Amino acid sequence: MGVSLGKDSKLKKELGLLQLTALGLGAIIGAGIFVAPAAVASMAGPLGILSWVIGAAAMALIAMFYAELGSLKPTTSGFYVYASETTGKFSGFISGWGTLISYATTVPIELFTIMLYLSSFFPGLTTTATLPLFGSVGVLSYEGIAASIALLWALTLVNVIGVKYGGWYATATTGLKLAAVLSFVAGGFFLLHPSNYGLFLPKDQAGSGVLLGVSATVFSYLGFRQPTDLGGEAKSGRSKYVLPLATLLSIGIAAVVYVAVSTVFTGMINWSAMGIARGAWGSIPTEYTLAQVASSNGAASLALLITVGIIISALGTAGVYTTTTARVPYQMAESGPLSKVHSRYGTPYASLLIIAVFQTFLLALSLGYWALYYVSTISGVVSYGISGPLAAMLYRVKGEKAGFTVPFGKVLAPLGFAAASFLVYWSGWPYTGYGLAFVISGLVAYVVTERKRGILAATRDMAKASWLLIYLFGLILLSYIGPSAFNGLNWIPFPYDELVVLAFSIATYFLGYGFGRSREA
Repeated sequence: MGVSLGKDSKLKKELGLLQLTALGLGAIIGAGIFVAPAAVASMAGPLGILSWVIGAAAMALIAMFYAELGSLKPTTSGFYVYASETTGKFSGFISGWGTLISYATTVPIELFTIMLYLSSFFPGLTTTATLPLFGSVGVLSYEGIAASIALLWALTLVNVIGVKYGGWYATATTGLKLAAVLSFVAGGFFLLHPSNYGLFLPKDQAGSGVLLGVSATVFSYLGFRQPTDLGGEAKSGRSKYVLPLATLLSIGIAAVVYVAVSTVFTGMINWSAMGIARGAWGSIPTEYTLAQVASSNGAASLALLITVGIIISALGTAGVYTTTTARVPYQMAESGPLSKVHSRYGTPYASLLIIAVFQTFLLALSLGYWALYYVSTISGVVSYGISGPLAAMLYRVKGEKAGFTVPFGKVLAPLGFAAASFLVYWSGWPYTGYGLAFVISGLVAYVVTERKRGILAATRDMAKASWLLIYLFGLILLSYIGPSAFNGLNWIPFPYDELVVLAFSIATYFLGYGFGRSREA
């Protein structure tokens, strides 16, 4: 059965440029920016600023193709539609599966972060536990779990009543979080230690450190797809120009904010107050927050403001992802409860409720922030290449013209596909393996969902998308045998591994392109 866009007609079209841009910014600028600068600095030192720039450039390259797709086919949860129509049903399912995992884990991550910072005012919301592979980490206490679940269901209820309320909510929280972040930049400018910018890593660590730092920025950029994902609910007649503009505006504004925050954070590191040797970037705790760096410089009021900003930011991002996560199974479901839309509110209420149940389960498990981080990041980024640049170029082959087209698309599309691959690869082993394993688990899920057609039919679908299986398993292998700087076996030392990953990515892109064209023959 082909993918139908008619389902979007059941959803109310109430989102304009302001709300779509706010949804994009609300998803991009989340709690990550309040903690990621420390992780980036610990890996790359002052060169971590380049990590944010590289991450922004990679995401912008991918985002441009989503802007084109959004202007061509404005549809809710387009990641599934685009891949299905161009490279087949199985590719569409895997793209949707990866996105569903990424979106569904983001809300618990944000709510968990809220509990971490609220615990400064209300002790007992968090505790510590030893988890396999991750060691001793902070987890939610019973009180923290209960508070998180209450917030989750409150956000779910808002979105059941109507998507426009979710849009208004995103607009309000985005403005507040931007105010908090900009206050940090403005206040921190007067607390800089300029000598920090000259404390570079040794030459043999600098390059790999910058690229490792990029992996810590990815989560902070993931939300750029929100305007396109909600394209089916853009105001009628405006989606041709609203979706591309909202997509590019959201990632552009976020990139400027991130670079500014990272620059100021790096300059604010107070080595003596932290009890760390000057220039020992690797000793900076990866969860060292903006509020803590402000406190180390005697700026208690700024630290309080940032703490409030963290809570507002995480609430805003959780609200946005509550809105969009439910659209994933709604679009993928051809029938059954997940495809139901509320007769009064025009929202996919069944998907909202079912996803909320799953997220409640995740919160109850209390796996912790970093245990979910790489699963969320990698599963989301993998779906970008499948349903982004490759799909855009295959639509062009079919003769379908978008209102907005990426210039030099034939050159930039394979590079955009490669950018997604690098963002996964730079996460390093074993995180690359963990994240991709969750995506590959979609094979089992696909067989289950296609059981009425039979295992043989599902296997044939997979065979028609063998390029995708080569891509997923190939990335795992390359990460495993990669350089020691990325925790691999060092069979391919740095920086030669970068050339290998680039060649592999471009080769699999054209393999997928060939498979897609053969479907039209």
